Amino acid sequence: MQTQPHGAGRLYSGPLDCVRKLSAHQGVLAGLYRGEAVTILREAQAYGVWFLSFEYMMNADALRNKIERKEIPSWKIAFYGGLAGEALWLGSYPFDVVKSKMQSDGFGAGQRYKGMRDCFGQTWRAEGVRGFWKGIAPTLLRAMPVSAGTFAVVEMTMRAISS
Repeated sequence: MQTQPHGAGRLYSGPLDCVRKLSAHQGVLAGLYRGEAVTILREAQAYGVWFLSFEYMMNADALRNKIERKEIPSWKIAFYGGLAGEALWLGSYPFDVVKSKMQSDGFGAGQRYKGMRDCFGQTWRAEGVRGFWKGIAPTLLRAMPVSAGTFAVVEMTMRAISS
């Protein structure tokens, strides 16, 4: 529904209509869960990178400065969180591009991609490596402050709870 045209060319009148049409065309699993495999790949590695990079930077800082983790200043927590957000998207963006292409693909005669591998292949053949990175700049601009805030709030909340 997020990618359908506005105005007279709308494909779905609402969420239930969308579910009904997608399910009627390809069945519940193939219709509603199109792009789910690549989404799971994206999420699993992305959030693994996110947490691992943040934890690595926090622990390395504590070790390097011979302090306890709870002594790391909040500005550094936010900075490391922001860098972790950048790492998340740098590692997962190609998966996100394929997920978006598959989920916004048409169906029936208008469907371009048979599946995840086909979408990766077509993107590579048509656009090369650049095809997997279109739109990365605004994503990275958004990732830094969002992840900085997320980790700063969580870390400071955990400190407040434990003290």
